[in-house]
Amino acid sequence: MRATLVGTRVLLRSRDRATTVLTVAAFALPHAVLLAVVGGVQAFFERSQAPRDALESEEFYLFLACFAGVLIIVPVLSMGAAAARLGLSRRARDLAVLRLLGLPPVRAKAAAVLETTILAAAGVVGGSALYGLTLPTWQTIRFQGHPMTPSEMWTGPGLLAAAAALMVVLAAVSSWFGMRRVAITPLGVARRSDPHRVSPAGAVLAVVVIVAWLGPVQMIAGVGPAAVMAILLGFLAVVLALVNAVGSWAIGVLGRVMASRARTPQMLVAGRRIADDPRSVWRSFGAVALVGFIVGVLFPMFSIIGSGTGGGDDAVMMGDIGTGMLLTLGITVVLAAVSTAVNQSIRVIDGVPETLALVRTGAPTRFLDRSRRLEVGVPAVTLICGSVALGLLFISPMLSIGGAAGPFVAVAGFTVIGIAVILTASETTRPLRSRLLREAAA
Repeated sequence: MRATLVGTRVLLRSRDRATTVLTVAAFALPHAVLLAVVGGVQAFFERSQAPRDALESEEFYLFLACFAGVLIIVPVLSMGAAAARLGLSRRARDLAVLRLLGLPPVRAKAAAVLETTILAAAGVVGGSALYGLTLPTWQTIRFQGHPMTPSEMWTGPGLLAAAAALMVVLAAVSSWFGMRRVAITPLGVARRSDPHRVSPAGAVLAVVVIVAWLGPVQMIAGVGPAAVMAILLGFLAVVLALVNAVGSWAIGVLGRVMASRARTPQMLVAGRRIADDPRSVWRSFGAVALVGFIVGVLFPMFSIIGSGTGGGDDAVMMGDIGTGMLLTLGITVVLAAVSTAVNQSIRVIDGVPETLALVRTGAPTRFLDRSRRLEVGVPAVTLICGSVALGLLFISPMLSIGGAAGPFVAVAGFTVIGIAVILTASETTRPLRSRLLREAAA
């Protein structure tokens, strides 16, 4: 145990300040959102149990709260898992040093997992503080004719501790699986002999789930609303979870195609960097792609709901649906933008040795910028458009049931905005890369 603790201290001290701050931030923000989502679902549950008026007794609100919760929580947990793998290539070199000093492989991996757990705990504390500070702002939002008070949005100590434990355990498990491929021999780590292969099993499983959904879903119109809710939320959660596997595999294939058919040196460099580590590329904008899937589901879904409403309480309900949709999209877009900026910054930090080697061989800054834009832009356009299309495909059986078409112009508008967010986040990393290259050269 003492050797593990010593190794953990070495790993913590070897981290540069930028990577540490970005990693803690990557844990803090999703944890704050997770607590807000849990508090919101709990608030609607309590309102349905003790309604103040007829509108609060509507179980439909609880269904919508659960629906929005699933849409947000899965990307939040994906961000938490991705945060545990930030700076993985730099940690691999530190593990090689520990192995050369005589630390056994199991101890080295345990030290890396403990280091990630400590950073996750720091992020959880920061996220909990951020959640507490934002509680008063929920009073500005009204549902069912009443504001969301801080006491309603407060999760309570039990759920607060459970959410913290979930995030820390998720970070530890993700770090352990991440270390499984880098904690090999010191020479293997130094030579980077372990390739970043991505299995197509996740993509195959996603196709099977979509086919299973598109088949029997036509029969759910005749069952009760509780069964419809359970089936829809269950399939939606599974598909959202599989989007990560599909995205990483598709990016690996895209990188190999780009490298094999490259007509310019910039395209060749971009394709080879993508194929070398597709998971890292996916993490740099995967949150926006997940939001694209959510948008593809959300707009048509609420178009169906709105087609059957009238006046009175129905008008209030439609206003609440619009507020909830904007709130869900706002949270997920902000979360995705921050995740993209953080992950692309980490990718810049991890890629400094390769970039410095290109600079020393005479590659100009314009060449590096062009290859970086291709490395980010080509997979971003492909995957975001694909995720939006997948969302529309998922909800298409419900469109036939409801007889309504979603506002596809808004979906297309989000697609453009999502791609712009990714490209803007990529451009914001230029000063960081320049500073790191100057430090490395010195």
